[in-house]
Amino acid sequence: MAIFEYIKIPFRWIPEEIRLQYGLYDLVEPDGYVYCEVRKGMYGLKQAARLAFDNLVKLLEPEGYYPVRAHPGLWKHRTRPTVFSLCVDDFGIKYTSMDDANHLLSAIRKHFKCSVDWTGANYLGLTLDWNYVKRYVDLSMPAYVPAARIKFQHKMPAKPQYAPHPWKQPAYGQRIQYADTDNTPLLNQPGITRVQSINGTFIYYGRAVDPTILPAVNEISTQQSAPTIHTMELCDQLLDYLATYPRATIRFHASDMIAICETDAAYLVLPKARSRIAGHYYFTNKMDDYSKGTPTPNGPFHTECKTLRRVVSSAAEAETGGAFENAQKVIPVKYICEHVFNHPQPPKGSPIITDNSTSEGILTHFIKPRRSKTWDMRYHWLEDRIKIRKYKYCGNLGKPIKGIILPSIILLVIIGKCVPITWLMPS
Repeated sequence: MAIFEYIKIPFRWIPEEIRLQYGLYDLVEPDGYVYCEVRKGMYGLKQAARLAFDNLVKLLEPEGYYPVRAHPGLWKHRTRPTVFSLCVDDFGIKYTSMDDANHLLSAIRKHFKCSVDWTGANYLGLTLDWNYVKRYVDLSMPAYVPAARIKFQHKMPAKPQYAPHPWKQPAYGQRIQYADTDNTPLLNQPGITRVQSINGTFIYYGRAVDPTILPAVNEISTQQSAPTIHTMELCDQLLDYLATYPRATIRFHASDMIAICETDAAYLVLPKARSRIAGHYYFTNKMDDYSKGTPTPNGPFHTECKTLRRVVSSAAEAETGGAFENAQKVIPVKYICEHVFNHPQPPKGSPIITDNSTSEGILTHFIKPRRSKTWDMRYHWLEDRIKIRKYKYCGNLGKPIKGIILPSIILLVIIGKCVPITWLMPS
C-alpha cells in the first residue's frame, strides 16, 4: 500500500500460544492493546480488491496485458488477439492459438499458482455446454436451486407452480382504479432474515440464467426492509416455481454481435406509486433496416428489471424513463463490440425497440410536447442521442423475447465467432 493502515488488537483476545510464538509480551502497550501496521493487505480491508487489481495490472503490464477502459474486468494484449475476463480469481480466456494461450499461462504462473480447465465447462458457478459444430453454447446452473431449497428447508409443492409471482387481471375501462394495500402483520426478526436471504440468493440466479423470476425478486426487494406475511407468501410462491423449474437453460448462438435493446415499462404497479422498467439486451445479425423487419433473436446478455426511482405522471413518461436507463447500459457494450472484438455496430445507431408510440413520437420529434414539463430533464439526453444517431428508435417490432442474462461481460467473448475458448481457474 502507498499509505499504510493501522489496527489495534486487545491483548486479552490473543491465545497464549500466539503470544509466545510472536513475542507479543514485549509489544503489548500499557493500555492493553497490540498495535499493528498493515503494509500489503488483509481480510476485511475495504480497499483490498482495488489493491489486488492494481497489483495485477503492475504484474501483467510487462507481458503486454492491460484492462479495457470501458470494462476493467475485461483484458486484452497489445499485439496478440488474446482477450480474457477476470472475476475475482477466475479467468475466462479467448485465444486463437496454443502459443497465445501458453504466453498468458506463463505470465500468470510467474506470480500465482493456477489450475487449467481446457474444456471451459465451468465459470462463476455456470455450467457451459459447448457445441462448436452447430456454433452454440448452453448455460445453466443445475445444482443451484436444489442447494437453495435445502438451505431454506423448502418442501416440494403438492401441485406444480407455473408462475413466479401472483397475477392480477387488469380492469380495462374502469374509471377509478384503487391501489393494492397490504394489511397483513409484519414479520418477526427470523422472518425478516429469511425474506432477505431468499431475495439475495436468487437475484444472482435470476440475473445469470432465469430472468423470468426477476419481477418477483424485484417486488420482494421493495418490501424486504419491512416484510409482512404477504411478502413471505410471495417468497413461498417463488420457491414453488423454482422447484417446478429447477434447471433454467439459455442458449447463445454465434452472431454478428449487433447489440439490440428492447425496452418496456409497467406504470404504477409497485407500492408508493412506483413503476417498473425492463430491458432485454441481445445480439443479432446485421440487417439493412431494423424498422422494416424483426431481428433474429439470440440469448440475451443482460435483462434489466428494476424499480423506477422517480414517481412519474404517465405511462409514456415511464416508458421514456425506461428507455433512458436502458440506452445508457448499451454504451459500454457498443464500445467493447467495436474496439475490442471488431464487430461494427449499425452506422445509423443501435436499435432501441419500444411498444409505446407516445414515447417514440416525442423522442423522434414526431410529436411536439406541450404538456410534458413534468418530465425529468435527463430524459432529453436520449432525445439528443437519437438526433446525433447514437441510437435508433425502431418502434414495436414484436413482443419482447424472454431470455436469460449473465452477470459479466464475458458473454461478449462467448457469443462472438465461437472460436475455441479455454478457462483458467487459479486455485
